[in-house]
Amino acid sequence: MRRFYPALVAVPVALCIYAMTAWGQQSPETVTIKKEFEFNDASKVTGSDWQTPVATYNDAIYYVYVTRQLKTLIVKKSSDGSTSKNVIFEETDPAPWYNGASVGIDRSGYIHVAGNMYHSPFNHPKTGNPYYEYAWQYVVSDKPEDISSFTFVGGEQARTIPGNWITYPSFARDLNGVLYVAFRHRIKFGTGWSPGIIAAAIARYDADAKTWVMLGGTDYAHAAKTFFWNDSGADGTAYQPYRQRIFFDRNNRMHITWVVDDGNGSSGYHTHVLYALSDDGGDTFKRADGSLYETLPITLKNADVVVGPDWTGSAGNLWYTSYVGATADGHPTVSFADNSNDTSWWSLWRPEIGWSAPLKLPFESIPARILTDANGTLTAVDGHNKLHRSFNNGVSWRSYYVETLGIHSTNFDYSYLTETGDLRFQTYSTTSGKVKVWTVGFAADRSGAGELSVAPQKMSARSTLGLE
Repeated sequence: MRRFYPALVAVPVALCIYAMTAWGQQSPETVTIKKEFEFNDASKVTGSDWQTPVATYNDAIYYVYVTRQLKTLIVKKSSDGSTSKNVIFEETDPAPWYNGASVGIDRSGYIHVAGNMYHSPFNHPKTGNPYYEYAWQYVVSDKPEDISSFTFVGGEQARTIPGNWITYPSFARDLNGVLYVAFRHRIKFGTGWSPGIIAAAIARYDADAKTWVMLGGTDYAHAAKTFFWNDSGADGTAYQPYRQRIFFDRNNRMHITWVVDDGNGSSGYHTHVLYALSDDGGDTFKRADGSLYETLPITLKNADVVVGPDWTGSAGNLWYTSYVGATADGHPTVSFADNSNDTSWWSLWRPEIGWSAPLKLPFESIPARILTDANGTLTAVDGHNKLHRSFNNGVSWRSYYVETLGIHSTNFDYSYLTETGDLRFQTYSTTSGKVKVWTVGFAADRSGAGELSVAPQKMSARSTLGLE
C-alpha cells in the first residue's frame, strides 16, 4: 500500500491534492452485468434489507420471493441455464418487511428456506393454516440440490431452528460450507411487550446430524441461550432491530455486526452499532482487538462499540441495519446509516487505533452497504442505481451504474462474493412488483470502463482511517 511520508508536509497543498488523487486512482476494471432472473409478480413481502433470498451452490442459483398471491416461491437456475420453480408456502402472511424468505444451502447440498413468519407462532394466527401452529416457518429439501419437494420441519423439535417468536432470519455459509442462521427471538414471557424480552441469536447447522446448535451463552437473567441480549428497547418497549449480519473473510473468520437501542432511541433511530468476531465457528466470540467475550450473551456493558451515543446522539439516529466486511489484511469494516439525514457512513478497525471516526461514504442513500471480497476490495452499494469500488481501503472510489432501486430492495449472496469476487444480488421495485437477480462480474486492468468517483473526504481519509 502506498503511504505518505513526513517530507510531504512541506509540499504545496495543490501538489498534495494531485499526489493523493493520483495514488487514489484504481486500475480500470471491466464490469459485466448479467440479469439472471426477472419476475413481475412480486408482493411487498419480498423486499426487506435483512433477508438472504439468493444463494449459489455448484454453479446453480437459488432464489426465493413472495408473489402477489402471497405464495412463497423458490426458483433454481441450473448451470446449463435452465430454470424451474416450486411453491414453498401456499400462504404467506401479507405484512411487509417481516415475512419475506431467506435461502441457505448446507454442506451436503440440502436447501433450507425460512420465511413466512413474524413473531411466530403467537402473532397473526390463522385458523386452518398448519404453518402457523409451529415455532418456525422452515422447510428443507428432500434431496440435495433439488427444489421439487421439501419437508416442513417447523414442528420437529429435533430438526427445527431453536428459538421462539422468530423474526428476521438470514443465512450465511462459511468457506467450508457450514451453514449458519441469524434471527431475533423472544427469551422471556409473561411480561408483555416490555424491554429485554427479545434477543439476537445465531445458530450453526450440523449437516451430519441434521440439527441446529444455538450459539452464545446463558450468563444473564434468562435461561434461553443466545448470542446478544440487553435489558432495553426503543420507546420504552421491547423493540430492538438487531438484524445481525454475518460475513466470513478469506481466512474463514466470522465477522458480525448489529444495531441496538439502549432505551433512549425510537423505531428507526437507534443508538449503537456493535461488532464481534469468531475464529472457531461461533464456539467463542471476540472483540476486534482479539480480546475474548468471557461471558455470553454479549451485552452493551461488554460489547465492542463501533459507534455509540457520542456519534449518534443520546436519542440515536441509526438506521435499522449495519453491514460488515474485512480488508485484505483481515481488519473489519462496518457500514451504517444516519437515518436523520439519509447519509451513509463506515468505520475501519486497525491495531493500536481501534475503530476509526465515522467516514462518510461517497453517496447519499441508506441503508449503507459495504461488502468485501476475499481480496479485501470494498464494494459500497447505494439505492440510487450505482455501486462503488475501492481498492485502497476507501481513500477513493470508482463508480458503476447497476440497478439497485431502493433502500429495502437489494439483498446479496455474500458467500458468492467471497468465493468469486463477483457480486450477485436481488433488486425489487415496490411500484412495479418486478424482482430481478443480477450478477456483476469484475475483471481488473482490462478496458478502462467505469467512472472514477473520488471520495470527498480523501484529504482526511487516510488520517481518519489510520492509513498514514
